[in-house]
Amino acid sequence: MKIHATISGGYDDNVTTQHNNKQGSGFTSGDISLDYTFGDPRLQLILNGGAGATYYYEHLSGQSYDIDLRGSLGITYKSSPRLTLGATLLVAYLTEPSFGTPGGLNSRNGNYLYTTDNVFVGYAWWQRFTTRTSYAFEAYNYDNSAIGAFSNRVSNTFGNEFRFQLAPTTNLVAEYRYEIVSYENASLDSTTHYALGGIDHVFNPHLSATLRGGAEFRSYDQDGDRSGPYFEGSVTYALGKRAFVTWNNHYGLEEPDLLGSQGRTTFRTGLQTKFNLTPRISSNIEFYYVHADYHGFPFGTTIMSGPSRPFTENTFDGNLSLHYAITPLIGVQAGYHYTDNNSDVLFREYSRNRIFAGVSLTF
Repeated sequence: MKIHATISGGYDDNVTTQHNNKQGSGFTSGDISLDYTFGDPRLQLILNGGAGATYYYEHLSGQSYDIDLRGSLGITYKSSPRLTLGATLLVAYLTEPSFGTPGGLNSRNGNYLYTTDNVFVGYAWWQRFTTRTSYAFEAYNYDNSAIGAFSNRVSNTFGNEFRFQLAPTTNLVAEYRYEIVSYENASLDSTTHYALGGIDHVFNPHLSATLRGGAEFRSYDQDGDRSGPYFEGSVTYALGKRAFVTWNNHYGLEEPDLLGSQGRTTFRTGLQTKFNLTPRISSNIEFYYVHADYHGFPFGTTIMSGPSRPFTENTFDGNLSLHYAITPLIGVQAGYHYTDNNSDVLFREYSRNRIFAGVSLTF
């Protein structure tokens, strides 16, 4: 078990993520997190939880605080030599946008609840052939009713993988998924079929990759069909406690994040790194890039906000922080966070700079 607590202060030059009338403020943040890992030959359990908050000192047009509550649970149980059961659960109540998660907003719009949960059953039919059947649930719910009117939704995804072990370090995968998206208010309900192929490969004890690619076919309950290529992949590099790097990529159809758009075709890439530069100094670097082509509604469709048109956005988000361990329990840290959203729709553009410094406690 590990418990980590931080308190920090800093300055944010555009708290409300606006194009005009930017509002800057000093702030104080606090966060505490808990990590617990348990394992035996049959059962693996990973539990993470945390609570954080940020208070802004200036009077803002929006709320003057951020909330960061999250909890996750991962379980894998080997019921028999052939049968494996597992689940991953994540629930978060947040204020800040998450650029690594497909389908979310890219600006600050009040608090929201997000959950993504997955259960699976894996079965080894023979030494080289296994199947993995899964069900995934995802939901967004925004406290701001104006945002929730076009963003509150749930999705249910059923999937099945067929895995063939080509070599001890390589698995070939064929996969089918069926997704049902249901909105609370907006008329954007849809169903999507995914036909995918891919590979899982371990290059060496430190480097591994997972790739999936194929096509998706979406049908909207009211306004036509869309189809296109689909890709997702991740590369992970771990060198003990010295270095950890994860690179995630996603390309495909996503739900819209504004009224008047039927959806968006998005390329989303994110790099997360942690390096122990010396026994006392460590660094964390995160970088995200999102390119989104927003779709208008089919010709002749009546929508609440009037005629819609396609447009494009590019979002950059980067975070760098350094930590110095004074003792094994106490440390100091400082960092810089930059966000830039470039859009064909002028009022959606914004840039944001944040600097911070503080102390941490780990035990």
